[in-house]
Amino acid sequence: MLAKGIRFSATDSTSPEGDVMEKMLKSTSGRIAFIAVMAALTTLTNLIMIPMPQPLTEYDLSPVLIYTLGVLVDPVTATVIVALAMMLGTGYKVMTFGFPIVFVFGAMLVRGLEAGLISVLVRMRKEETSTISRWEIAAMGIGVVFETVGFFALDWYLFGWGVALTVLPTIVDAVFIPVAVGVVAAVRKRLGIYRLI
Repeated sequence: MLAKGIRFSATDSTSPEGDVMEKMLKSTSGRIAFIAVMAALTTLTNLIMIPMPQPLTEYDLSPVLIYTLGVLVDPVTATVIVALAMMLGTGYKVMTFGFPIVFVFGAMLVRGLEAGLISVLVRMRKEETSTISRWEIAAMGIGVVFETVGFFALDWYLFGWGVALTVLPTIVDAVFIPVAVGVVAAVRKRLGIYRLI
């Protein structure tokens, strides 16, 4: 078992689960399965919605996995997983709740790039800990700001200034950072590996 603050590398697996996960993710079929499972899980969290007062519609729980994937997997994989999940989850919301179809592309673009940005940022510093570093938490915060600015810019371009102002409360997604920190720390502790991919 890893004590807090002890540094370890991705190849130093300390649990049987970590060994199995590393072997699985090295194969093409294992990577595809991982992407499919994580996209399905992220889609599910996208569909768990918390109603909000107007002019907002809802908040969903997908930021938890967006931040987690940004820290634990490489930038391309994180972007692909989140973009796929946003396509499925937001696509369902478009069909069910009548959201404009452009929301699908906006969510895929902004949230997919957010996960990729977090992943790039956390790899800029080599701070391997058994839990989570302050830089990784800061990268999640930067991701929240990117998401807010991204949705604001898209809505301003597509719908005008008035609608764009309604997405500024997206910054509240920062409340999901502590949950994502717990998930990252739990995955690292349980599997004994620093990065999944």
